[in-house]
Amino acid sequence: MRVPGQGDLARSPNLSSWQPLLHVAMDIVDNCNLRCPFCLYDYSAVRRTHVMTRDTLEAALRLLPYTKDGEFWFSCLHEPSLHPEFASFLDAIPPAFRKKVFFTTNLARRMPESYFQTLAQSGIDHINISMESRTPELYERMRKGARFPIFMENWDRLLAAFRDAESTVVLRYVIMAYKSNLHELPELSHYLLSEGRAAQVEIRYTYDVPFIDAAFRQQEFLEEAEWDWLQANLPVAEPGQILLARPPAPQNPAPADTQTETEAEAEAEAEAEAEAEAETASASALPIKPEETPQTVKEPEPRFIPGHYLAQLSWDGTLELKGISQTSSGAALIEVPVVTKNIRDIPDIDSFLYALDCKSIQTSEAS
Repeated sequence: MRVPGQGDLARSPNLSSWQPLLHVAMDIVDNCNLRCPFCLYDYSAVRRTHVMTRDTLEAALRLLPYTKDGEFWFSCLHEPSLHPEFASFLDAIPPAFRKKVFFTTNLARRMPESYFQTLAQSGIDHINISMESRTPELYERMRKGARFPIFMENWDRLLAAFRDAESTVVLRYVIMAYKSNLHELPELSHYLLSEGRAAQVEIRYTYDVPFIDAAFRQQEFLEEAEWDWLQANLPVAEPGQILLARPPAPQNPAPADTQTETEAEAEAEAEAEAEAEAETASASALPIKPEETPQTVKEPEPRFIPGHYLAQLSWDGTLELKGISQTSSGAALIEVPVVTKNIRDIPDIDSFLYALDCKSIQTSEAS
């Protein structure tokens, strides 16, 4: 397979089964057309939009063979349709790898008819559409900067293009749950499945990042009882059609005034033991002579599982690769930084990923 301007894609003897990239979270821009009050990205200092070049895209597409289906993101944090060449970027994806690609959009920019036809005929895995309500006032309050008539016009044209092309591209909808739209969500989920061509509706909690306005948090975040109500009232659907992502259970320790006497005694005993160990270590330490220089102890490199990497790729080509720590257990994956490098500076993707696996194995053996 050949990517324009890059020659043959790197090959591995086991390329059909060797897919070490769990996902590639790429952004082709660094901005969004909206300023939603719940966004997990802080746009307060963003004044302009940077866009990915064609050369950077072609370098990035070399990662496709090493990525699992549906896990090469054409947008992660930002709105991809801000890129003036977005449609042609989709066309640049080699047909054999299009099922690896998806992107998320707010569908809030007025686009030409050809845009929706391109999406319908793209052959990518799926498209996520973000929305919170079919009520104009509420939609525009949650999707700050959007205009409900434009969204509806785009949505209608998208569905028509998908119907006419008998598109194989899957549509998924991502909805954030709040007090304002809580009682609309059961009906909205049903509507999207029956009329919106939805293969999946995902209702999510909000990542509580520090820059979310305190008043919005107080007025809109759901209580546990409201999550219970929502879960009980969602329509019956096939497995996987409706996903409800509730916030994780709090793991805060009990307040000091609720500690039992035994717990307080145990805590005091632990503190006393720690102080005694510190005093012992201080007393037993050998004094350092003036002419001696303390030796710097090099921290061991973190051990990560070979063949399991998470990639984030910015508009300028910066590739941040993380591994999964060998200390991870169950579903709690601990991510460890592995390498940061510009994708354009990697001459051979196959050799690059293979070298990371070798590094992981050597680090494990050394420890």
